[in-house]
Amino acid sequence: MEMERRNTHANDPGESPQVELARTLEQLSLQRSYMNTERTLAVWTRTALSLMIFGIAVDRFGLLMRHPPWHVAIASELLPNPLSTLGGAVLVAMGVLMLLATGFRFLAYGRKWYKLNTRPVWYHTPWLAFSFAMLMAAFGIVLLIVLCVFRQ
Repeated sequence: MEMERRNTHANDPGESPQVELARTLEQLSLQRSYMNTERTLAVWTRTALSLMIFGIAVDRFGLLMRHPPWHVAIASELLPNPLSTLGGAVLVAMGVLMLLATGFRFLAYGRKWYKLNTRPVWYHTPWLAFSFAMLMAAFGIVLLIVLCVFRQ
């Protein structure tokens, strides 16, 4: 994709229909490229959220494995397995890192794209998708704190 080319040329009334069609197709191709990056961010966000949810499941599965089906007299038997807590925290941290990396990468691409191309819609900027990725990363950080601090 050629992002370096600016779309500053005006439609001359004396242009041939082929040139006008070529410019329209180029603009549509650039818009599709931007939409592809948005779709890629959505896929990475979904994958990161899946990792975080799987991390919660791993943590809780360790609690399930240590909890005996009978009455417990010792309270320490109700604590989760530290290995499963560590595994769950690592999975959640990987999801957070994935969201941060893809969010900032998308923001850099989107800002560069909008500097070099015309905006088809004024209210749709790269900040919307980036903000959602960062909100999910903040959710993951809170989840990581909960997993590490509140172990019971």
